[in-house]
Amino acid sequence: MMIRGIAAWLLAMVLLASAAHAHGGVGMVDKRCVLRIGPDIMFFTGYQPQLSRDEFCDDIPSAGQMVVTLDMQESELRDMLTEIRLIKDEGNHTTMNGLPFLTDAELGSPQVLDPVTITHVPPKTYPTGTLTFEHTFPENGKFIGIVTVKNAHGQTYVSQFPFSVG
Repeated sequence: MMIRGIAAWLLAMVLLASAAHAHGGVGMVDKRCVLRIGPDIMFFTGYQPQLSRDEFCDDIPSAGQMVVTLDMQESELRDMLTEIRLIKDEGNHTTMNGLPFLTDAELGSPQVLDPVTITHVPPKTYPTGTLTFEHTFPENGKFIGIVTVKNAHGQTYVSQFPFSVG
């Protein structure tokens, strides 16, 4: 009986670790901001050029223009279609570890995403490994960034990261 309990606990831990890995997200590694996407990473640099030269990793200090650069570290990412979407977090999503999280069904649904999308960078490859985009936030609020990469075999990885402006 105890062995079954331990096996069930191990299975639960593996499943939770897999879900967290699939979730991706932004965090600090060796004093650099890293976006995890599937088995790969991208370096993430964000700043507000009109306010400061300081970089941000997750939350954006205030409303206004922001510039984000993603540097793809693994060469395989350069051959994959990469798509960026920023959505308004209206507080009605599933949560994982206390953070908003979109399910696969929500991610695949234009009816869910389109009404809350505030900026969208359509899928394309970035042979140089660098993707830069800008967006102006007219007001403070809560948002979710979604980065999706897809390889030639149809395998897709998604990284989601909640953030606040202001």
